[in-house]
Amino acid sequence: MALAAAGAAMLAMLAAPTGASASVSPPLPGPPPTAGLDFPAAPAPGTVPTPGPLGPAASLPTKIGGAGLRSGFVLVSGRELTLAIACSSGGRVSLSASALGPGVLARGSYSCRDRQGSAQMSLAPAAASRLAALRSTIGRVALGFGNAERFSVTLETRPTAPIDWSSGGMECSVLAPYEAYLVAPDFTVTPPAIIDVRPWVAWYTSANGWRWLGTTGVNQSSWYRWYATPGGTATWVTPNGALNPWTWAPVRVRAGLQIHAIAVFELIYWYAHPRYIWGYTPAQPTASAPTSTYCLFP
Repeated sequence: MALAAAGAAMLAMLAAPTGASASVSPPLPGPPPTAGLDFPAAPAPGTVPTPGPLGPAASLPTKIGGAGLRSGFVLVSGRELTLAIACSSGGRVSLSASALGPGVLARGSYSCRDRQGSAQMSLAPAAASRLAALRSTIGRVALGFGNAERFSVTLETRPTAPIDWSSGGMECSVLAPYEAYLVAPDFTVTPPAIIDVRPWVAWYTSANGWRWLGTTGVNQSSWYRWYATPGGTATWVTPNGALNPWTWAPVRVRAGLQIHAIAVFELIYWYAHPRYIWGYTPAQPTASAPTSTYCLFP
C-alpha cells in the first residue's frame, strides 16, 4: 500500500464546503474507538471476495452527551502525560493499554471551564519503560462518572507523522453542501492479499471534541473484505476493466455547528501472520483548499 505522511498538512488552513472563510484545524482524532479490536475471522483458503454492500446513508448525531477528547494523540514525557478534554462538567479519567500492562495504568480527574478541561496523569515506571521501548501504542481512555465515555488514543514518546492513505478520501460537498461522500483508497498490496477494511468518519466540534460514526452507527462499524494486488483492489474492477471503488454516501451534516470531519480506515492484511494498521484519508484537495486535511461544515 502506498502511504504518505501527513506532515505539515495537519496544520493547514481548511476551506469550507460552501466557500465560507477558512478555519484552523483541530488536532487529529487518533485511532478509532475499537482500533485493534473485534477482528473478523480469517478468510478461508481459496476465498474470492465479492464487492459487497456500499456504505449506507447516515447522519452525524446532533445531540452528544458526556466528555470527549480534543486530541487522539498523547505525548508521554518520561512518565507524565496530559489529556485535552471537551466537557461540560468535571469527572474522572482512567487509562489502559494492553501492550504496556494489564488493567488500569493511570487514573486522574479533570475540571471544566468554558467546555474545556485537562487531566494530568502519571504512568508507573514499568509501563513507561515499555512505552519507551515501543515508542507508540494504542491506549484506551474512559472519561466521566458511572457510564463513562470511552475512546482510543495513540500514546507516543515523541511526535510522529501519522499515516494517510495515498488515494481515496472524503469529498466535502459533491452531492450537496452538507453531505460528505467517502471513497475508499485503492489499496495496492505487495504481495497480493485478502484485506479486511473498517471505515469511519471522525467529527469534531469545540463543545464535544472528537466523536466517531461507523457504517453501523456511533462507535461501531462493519468490516468489508476485498482482494488487493500491486495494481490495486481487484475486487472493484468491473468486467470491462473499469475501477468501481467502495463508497459511503451520503453522510449528512447539520449546518451551523462548525464541524470538522475526516475519514479513517482500519486495515488487516491477511498474510501468514495478519498485520493491522489504520490511517486517515484527508479531504479531497480543491482549488480553494489544495492541502485540506478535514472537511469543514460551518
